Amino acid sequence: VKEALLLQLFGGVQKKRADGVISRGDVHMLLVGDPGAGKSQLLKRISLIAPKGRYISGKGTSGAGVTAAVVKDEVLGGWSLEAGALVLANNGVCCIDEMDKMGDEDTGALHEAMEQQSISISKANIQATLMAKTTVLAAANPKFGRFDQYGNIAEQINLPPTLINRFDLIFPIKDLPALEKDESMAAHIL
Repeated sequence: VKEALLLQLFGGVQKKRADGVISRGDVHMLLVGDPGAGKSQLLKRISLIAPKGRYISGKGTSGAGVTAAVVKDEVLGGWSLEAGALVLANNGVCCIDEMDKMGDEDTGALHEAMEQQSISISKANIQATLMAKTTVLAAANPKFGRFDQYGNIAEQINLPPTLINRFDLIFPIKDLPALEKDESMAAHIL
């Protein structure tokens, strides 16, 4: 997982074909794992290391906070466009924690940004397309809180299939109970 995170920081190469189609060079990665496996710590560290890195948590984030929003300007009385985390992290890394806690509308806003690398807004007489050449690193918990070691891993990921297909690498991170290992880690922490 750490090797993949390192490669994600370096990124891939954007390809422009002869017919004008551009393939993204960013490597989107999803970490799905048991609570307490250190996913959030990895995301926070990557957001600090990466140039133009942003860290957001899915619980307190709306679709506008992830992509962009049109807000009413109280002083001037008009409307203005505010960039979200994916736009602010253009040519950088956006780390989205607790992705499974985001609503359907919020995760739906990610589709265009992850594949076309742009965000289109058409609200309140404002039409704009914002660049979002952003690498996405996301973390989520399994559907029932922890992985069922006897069940199919793909069925335990609680995200829409269309969104899962946007990720290039998906890592299941399991916290397997091991008495000696857990005792030594607790003793080290204490």
